[in-house]
Amino acid sequence: MEYIQTNILDVYGSTGVQDALNYAIFELLDRIVVYPVQDENKYTDQKGNVLPDGFLVPNGSTPKELAYIVHTDIGDKFMHAVDAKSKMRVASDYELKDGDIISIVTRG
Repeated sequence: MEYIQTNILDVYGSTGVQDALNYAIFELLDRIVVYPVQDENKYTDQKGNVLPDGFLVPNGSTPKELAYIVHTDIGDKFMHAVDAKSKMRVASDYELKDGDIISIVTRG
């Protein structure tokens, strides 16, 4: 541990692992992070957990595609989605942005 601290962290500031992962995920794989929530006012799931899950989805994904990624039944019952930050309804073909917090509205 002392070797890593002295010869890597003190010299370079980090091991570079996080930078490598970020580059691989966000640049090479072209993914974005989207947060699906059940309650768009509190940013929570049904159990009250705040921002419980972040999903890595392909850049250019839509709310309907996100619904299917979360669960097939949710995708099958998809009606529309709500941007939790703006409280505005978004179309099923809206292109999700990195950091979006989305509530998926289903029928039945």
